[in-house]
Amino acid sequence: MNLEAFCQSLPKLELHAHLNGSMSTNTLEKLYKMQNPNLEEDKNVVMNIDNFSSLSECFKVFDIAHSLTVTPKAVFCSTYETIKEFKEENVIYLELRSTPRAINGQMTKREYVESIIEAFRKCEVDFPSILVKLLISVNRKQGYEIAKENVELAIEYFKKYPRYIVGLDLSGDPMTGDPFLELLEKARTAGLKVSAHCAEISNETETVDILEFKPDRLGHCTCIHPDLQGSVRLFDMLLNSKIPVELCLTSNVQCKTVPSYAFHQFKYLYEAGHPVCLCTDDKGVFRTSLSREYEIAGTTFALSRKDLVNLCMSSVQYAFATSEEKNILSSKIEIFDRNVRDVIN
Repeated sequence: MNLEAFCQSLPKLELHAHLNGSMSTNTLEKLYKMQNPNLEEDKNVVMNIDNFSSLSECFKVFDIAHSLTVTPKAVFCSTYETIKEFKEENVIYLELRSTPRAINGQMTKREYVESIIEAFRKCEVDFPSILVKLLISVNRKQGYEIAKENVELAIEYFKKYPRYIVGLDLSGDPMTGDPFLELLEKARTAGLKVSAHCAEISNETETVDILEFKPDRLGHCTCIHPDLQGSVRLFDMLLNSKIPVELCLTSNVQCKTVPSYAFHQFKYLYEAGHPVCLCTDDKGVFRTSLSREYEIAGTTFALSRKDLVNLCMSSVQYAFATSEEKNILSSKIEIFDRNVRDVIN
């Protein structure tokens, strides 16, 4: 089995996937047709998102997905299709994250969340091999009042759907807004897990604040190592925290927050023995898959197949799943590992 086939068949966990960035070309075209049933598809309108020159350009791409998910039906469809695609590449556990949106006269924030949950329930029946959870996102760019509203909504729906809604995600353009740490604390006190995008750009003061807050997981942590616009102080703080980091190789390279795969922060964290998990971030935007991210890591950092299996296994412990769910996930990876070794032997 070559590396590509191995990574495809490996039972994987995706812990950092934004719903609106994970929609594939096929899903976007389906949504476009749903919104414009009497018009021919204009693929230039739908998919003109191939080249980026900066992180800020990457964020602009989300406007396309947002323009196509303005009704509960569209949100259901986008969620269902995205889960289906992750299932097809043998992802056994998926945490989607999304910011609740209201569209005047078409959809409330509650309808947005309910549509996602409805898709989760449908996928439980249609795709029982994948377990799916939701993190409600707080977008820095939208300001404090909207962030507060979304945190309160997350707490409300966590109580209503604890089986599906497990955490809060701090995301959005890191060049705008603040991390709303007091709101994150409110969510944590209510029982929600917290994942925070951290150090996507160089900002030592904020990075220190987030590290001292100690979220359950961190996203990216790009500008923390001294070779990547960070500092020895920040890197030592991160290592001492033992907080798992969600790493998105292709996303960071395409957004040009790291110079290349070889110099991605994965290298420094993995070599230091820090807990990490491989993720896609936005598989639709960046034309990648979780299987592809494992393949890139294996090739770039000379990881053995056993190393890749171990990455999957350790990701189980970082997931916002129950102990029983983690046991089931671990068993699936163990069975795969055992079967592969039997074939080799």
